[in-house]
Amino acid sequence: MFRATGPGKVELYADFSGVGVLGALLYNFDFDDFADLKYRPLKPEHANFLSDKVVPLLENDSGNIWMQGSASRIGTNAWNMELSQTRVGRAVAFLQTKGIKPEQIQDHAVGEELADAEGHIDDDPRDRSVRLWVLPKFQFDPIVPLPRKVPRTPPTTRHFKIAMVENLSYTQALKFGKVLAKVSKIGGGVAFESSIFMIWDTRNKIVCFYVYIGLGIGAGLRIAPPAAATTHGPWNDFTTEKPISCWQFGQWARFTTIGAFSKSLNWISMETPKGVDNVDSLSINTGMTLGAGTSTTVGDLIRIDKPVRYDGP
Repeated sequence: MFRATGPGKVELYADFSGVGVLGALLYNFDFDDFADLKYRPLKPEHANFLSDKVVPLLENDSGNIWMQGSASRIGTNAWNMELSQTRVGRAVAFLQTKGIKPEQIQDHAVGEELADAEGHIDDDPRDRSVRLWVLPKFQFDPIVPLPRKVPRTPPTTRHFKIAMVENLSYTQALKFGKVLAKVSKIGGGVAFESSIFMIWDTRNKIVCFYVYIGLGIGAGLRIAPPAAATTHGPWNDFTTEKPISCWQFGQWARFTTIGAFSKSLNWISMETPKGVDNVDSLSINTGMTLGAGTSTTVGDLIRIDKPVRYDGP
């Protein structure tokens, strides 16, 4: 029989934390809240937590969530399984009303299984619950469903190294650039930049490859060809405001360079996850540049694949 049990309660999992990572227990669901009313709404405290803390980590297809419905030991196994399925189902339905895609959600029910395993009293409010774990997306594949088992917390650090693997830039002269070239030795126009970067998490010994594609403005000596290439450069140390994973950089980035051959100055800015200050105007050394000039571009920094093990050069 249905019995109200008071406000909904929330407990955070302190050992499951990080940027874009969240673990929590939503508990003290009403007793027999499946009885008489199949679509009983979530308690305001649970709904507010999902709206304020969970949805921002999932919106724009940026994360995945695992949820597990549970019930106390009172009642039959079949009834408790249905209770736990209904509880987690209401949480799923609520997230979907906020625009979260079904492909981002893995949900299942355990009935009274956890209550029995942990030797709880017959009606422990922590068993009338929905457990949830949120992780940022690694690589979205709509064909492969999320695993039922919750992945471990991803490796994070504040200490990284970045290296340019290769770069190709091209400047298309425009009218003002052609006029400038007639009265000086410098021409300018629209610049296109394409680069490959490696970002290395030296603490966890993993590396990610990124492709940068940007558009902007550029200028160079009119005696030099409009295209320039840069070879593999050295590692450059940098830190982030908070610990993140090496695969959480991008999408937005900016790259600025000036120089020729082995003499150049370069700066890169990279977007980081919400809640972490972007990497802004990081000075980096690159390899040998076959060409000369300057350019500044803005574009996308796109991760090529999942991180791979990397012990060093």
